[in-house]
Amino acid sequence: MQQNSTRFRAAPATLLFWALLPLFGCGGDTCQPIQGRWSNKEGQAFEFKENGKALWFVHFGSQVDTLTMQYRYNCKKQPPELDLSGFTSGPLTGKTLFGILEWNSDTSFRFDAEAGYGPESRPATFDSDQTQKFFMEK
Repeated sequence: MQQNSTRFRAAPATLLFWALLPLFGCGGDTCQPIQGRWSNKEGQAFEFKENGKALWFVHFGSQVDTLTMQYRYNCKKQPPELDLSGFTSGPLTGKTLFGILEWNSDTSFRFDAEAGYGPESRPATFDSDQTQKFFMEK
């Protein structure tokens, strides 16, 4: 008899949990953590750190060029936005890559971006010729 009483006492708490989950849970949420290292498996990789700083690794044969940058990730937008900025050399100096991102799974996303001086440069849709797919590295 004691067990039944305990089970029924837990039922209201369980119902409350499921009722509040859509408000505070991640059901239908496109937010995924972006921190870590992501590779397109074609010679480029991003390493996102928690403090908004990132590295961009570009392989040229056996050589690797490393660019330091900042990033801003806004997963509340549809599609989520990923902006890369703070370039101190090369053709992106003074510009921002305004990007859109789509999660394919917990371990991969596709990314498309345009360089510019304002968010109006951001692509509205994914261009199949320049969209790249990135995979989480372990």
